[in-house]
Amino acid sequence: MANLREQIEAYTKRVKDLADRVKGNEQATKQSLIGPFFTMLGYDLTDPRECIPEFKADFGKDRSSKPIDWAFLNNDAFAMFVEAKEVGRKLAGFDEQLADYFAKKPEVKVGILTNGAQWRFFTDVVNPNVMDNEPFAKWDIFADDPPPFDVITLLQKSSFNAELIRAFAQRQRAQNLLVRELAKLLEPSTEFTKHAVANIETRNLTQAVVESWKPVVASALDEWARQRMLTAALSAPQAGSSQDGNPEPSKVVTTVEEVQVFTTISNLLGPERTTGYEDTVSYFKIHVAGKRTWVFARLQLGRRNPLVWVPLPMEQATPLVGDRPISTISGWSVVTLEDAAEVADLRELFRTAYAWVMRERGAAGTGDDQ
Repeated sequence: MANLREQIEAYTKRVKDLADRVKGNEQATKQSLIGPFFTMLGYDLTDPRECIPEFKADFGKDRSSKPIDWAFLNNDAFAMFVEAKEVGRKLAGFDEQLADYFAKKPEVKVGILTNGAQWRFFTDVVNPNVMDNEPFAKWDIFADDPPPFDVITLLQKSSFNAELIRAFAQRQRAQNLLVRELAKLLEPSTEFTKHAVANIETRNLTQAVVESWKPVVASALDEWARQRMLTAALSAPQAGSSQDGNPEPSKVVTTVEEVQVFTTISNLLGPERTTGYEDTVSYFKIHVAGKRTWVFARLQLGRRNPLVWVPLPMEQATPLVGDRPISTISGWSVVTLEDAAEVADLRELFRTAYAWVMRERGAAGTGDDQ
């Protein structure tokens, strides 16, 4: 079976190949372009336990409402609402109906507006249960936008986690806001431009003269930043060491695989056992939500044989791992896997480790360390 990246590439090619054939026909767009996207995510569009087409909510006798094109369910709970338009139709102005349905079902944290070629993904970062005005992710296939791989990964039926999606959206929104603010800061102001060209420009610094200099100053700032980065790169010490010879910490990069495994473990634990994670150079650590030091699992996935560490005695952990190799290091039981996907078979191990941490750390009176 093709991996997700290969499936997305095939889906992108499908949209480009078929879009002209279904243009102007909403039903054909749904069947040929939009439905296959959710099939790729693992949903069965013919199973009403997973997908309800033309879902209509009751907004009261004094208000008529159109049905939403699709309501998707995950574990018998509403998960996503999707509003579809025919390919080629502009999406601006069609998110109001989606927002109405979003507000009607507070448990839903994902709204999607699409015409099969353009995709807009919404959640409720600004106000709980109120769909944001701006999508947290966009994808325009015909503009050759890179697919939002992280978003697509989180939307899969097998790893769907509404709160993780919302946390991702919060991070994206914060990043977008920061980029906008930085753009404002880096756009040369009138006063900055005057100061920058005072020793160069011989004319009077009238408003027109200053405005003519602004794009030149902006370009010069970009070049200055590029040269600074290049100089820093050329003069930097070798990776892994500092100027005094001591090793420096590597940059921590949280991988899609780590997020997928975290989501799998969270689903295995169930909604009553809330979790969080912290990525470090040595381990991807999973802890009790809100208590970063209450770690009940460490993962080392970037290895030929991934490792799972749990703070359980060997005699307690061994019956829970099947025939997988297990050892003990510094009081932790370490399980060797053939593949990271095997974490799905270790539900009782993670549940036991979670309970152990709750009991031991709670008895020790250790509070929230954040």
